[in-house]
Amino acid sequence: MSTVSVVIPTFNYARFLGRALDSALGQTHAPSEIIVVDDGSTDDTPAVLERYSGLVKVHRQSTCGASAARNAGIALS
Repeated sequence: MSTVSVVIPTFNYARFLGRALDSALGQTHAPSEIIVVDDGSTDDTPAVLERYSGLVKVHRQSTCGASAARNAGIALS
C-alpha cells in the first residue's frame, strides 16, 4: 500500500479550511500526513487549525505566495 502526503497551502481561507481538512481526513485511503502551510493568514485560520491539533502538521510562514507555500509543504513531507 502506498503512502500519501496531503499538502494544503492556505492564505485567509479559514472559511474553507475545515471542509478541506475533513475531506482529507475522511478519505478511504487515509493519508500518512496532512501538512497545512499557512502563508501569513490574517483571518481565523489559526483558530480552525487549533481544532485539528494533533491530526495535522502546521507550518506558518510570512506571505510568500501559493507556489512557495506548496513547495514548503512538499519539502516538509
